[in-house]
Amino acid sequence: MDRQHRQQLKHDRFVDELGSLSARAAANQRLLITVTAAAIVLALLGYGIYFYRSNREQKAQDALAKAIETMTSPLKPPTGQVPPNAKFKTEDERTAAAEKEFRDVEQKYSGTDQADVASLYLARIAATRGNTGDAQKRLQAFIDEHPKSILVGAARFSLYQLRIEGGQAPQVTSELQQQIAKPADSILPPDTLLVLLAHAYDAQGNADKSKDAYRRIVTEFPDSPYAVEAQRKAGPA
Repeated sequence: MDRQHRQQLKHDRFVDELGSLSARAAANQRLLITVTAAAIVLALLGYGIYFYRSNREQKAQDALAKAIETMTSPLKPPTGQVPPNAKFKTEDERTAAAEKEFRDVEQKYSGTDQADVASLYLARIAATRGNTGDAQKRLQAFIDEHPKSILVGAARFSLYQLRIEGGQAPQVTSELQQQIAKPADSILPPDTLLVLLAHAYDAQGNADKSKDAYRRIVTEFPDSPYAVEAQRKAGPA
């Protein structure tokens, strides 16, 4: 094999290897581009979801705040100076406007904490109108779905009150007695349970047991926010 032929073979081999390396580099480049593009898409998607959720939460918070402001706004007096932010002449008008706004929060922003709070306000409105069935349903749903919420205690308290006033005082009395016996298993503190128990006894016409429950609050929980009222209702020892 002459020198020129050997050089030609080396050249051909070099060309082949270069072509192979170029092909692998091109393939790797396409892979890198694909991976990079996928990473960018995922990052943008994650940011988009985060931005959407943050934006939705903020809108829900603003809508809830507006509904609460409506619910608590002052009424226009029959005569005299109108207080700032007073838009309604009667409580019924104000409640109807607030109810619509709370329902909007509940429907437009379902799945948010703000929608859950709006549902609690709607339960309160239903209760004031005598629609205890709807109120109880909403309160029970909140308790079942949010057992660790800071608002679950207030929901449970309101639900017990509605049940007592709705003719379920005997059943509630039994449930409260069980919780008082095992306070660690209860959502509500012991003094609150005793207040409800006294209420349940009152609803059943059992004044003696009602006073006993109030006396327990005074003696066992003297620093309770219910202590002063409990002392008044318990009467002299």
